Amino acid sequence: MSLQPFESKEIERAYAWLREYWRRPIDPEYHRVSTVQEALSILGAYGRRARILAGGIDFLGLMKSGIESPEALVNIKPVKALEHITLSRDSITIGALTRIRDLERSPIIERQYPILSEAARGIGSPHVRNMATLAGNICQETRCWYFRRPWESGISYACRRKDGGGKCFALDGENQYHGLMGKGDCVAVCPSDMATVFCAMDARIRTEAVGGGRTIQIKDFYSEYGNILNPGEMVTSVQVPRLSPGTEQRFLKFRIRKAIDFAIVSVASIIKMDRKGKVTDSRIVLGGVGYGPYVANGASEVLAGEKITEKAAEKAADASVSALKPLSKNAYKIPILKALVKRAILGQGRSVRFSQGSEAPGVAR
Repeated sequence: MSLQPFESKEIERAYAWLREYWRRPIDPEYHRVSTVQEALSILGAYGRRARILAGGIDFLGLMKSGIESPEALVNIKPVKALEHITLSRDSITIGALTRIRDLERSPIIERQYPILSEAARGIGSPHVRNMATLAGNICQETRCWYFRRPWESGISYACRRKDGGGKCFALDGENQYHGLMGKGDCVAVCPSDMATVFCAMDARIRTEAVGGGRTIQIKDFYSEYGNILNPGEMVTSVQVPRLSPGTEQRFLKFRIRKAIDFAIVSVASIIKMDRKGKVTDSRIVLGGVGYGPYVANGASEVLAGEKITEKAAEKAADASVSALKPLSKNAYKIPILKALVKRAILGQGRSVRFSQGSEAPGVAR
């Protein structure tokens, strides 16, 4: 597809900047597609040498830092079929190109999935939410400073996450914001708030590829080095099951600067109770703990069949972190997590509760 004049100028300016500051040649082929099949055809041809471009919030930063150097960029922004919020009888499907702003402002999301709109509201700044997409958020790279350290800074780390070799410098280094799962090949954490919330909601990711698509549970989507997408595979939507009326939903996030920071840790909770006030089902998920969302099964076991009390919340909070193993400089995360879990269970902080809606199935905002 041919480029518009203004697009050619913008792209060439970006390449010029990269060539000057990165000090290495870069001139990937640029493809602007209008259908999923067109995108898959190019991705299938290039494999790992191609990258998808949509909002560009995360990926362009990776290019500027010299971490990514693709041979082809596939701009899928014009694919309007991937930008939707569709309600059905038993689920809601959100397109990959749906912007975070749309999730924040959608009245359907606000009424039936308030935990999702609350998480969207806390992502970045307004201009970031206006550009960032759902798929971009759940597929974004870690914020580990060893991984992201740019070449022009004078110190660059050949960490294991970049090429499979080297070592994890955070293990015995500055690991204040890293994982709580003990020492491993890579202790960087998943930075996506959407992933934490979607995991609590038992959501599924739908992907497409030339050879056919697949459906992946959010909890299985991440690996120690990122996500499990194959070369040529792209996320097309996320499907979230309908929640029962009266389900308590909360998302709490701790960060240094409340306006724009990524979460140091976060908690997403979904709690269902019977008419007697006893917990019949719950799902407590922790963010900022590992390479993907961490399901605190111990907390759910403590809450099962219990009424929500101060004592029960404290026991569940203790159980939620009992298996975590801090590194040398991030043990401070544990008491913060316990406090957030307790607050979420007791309904403290911003209250979000799903009430029965009357919306008919269809495309909705």
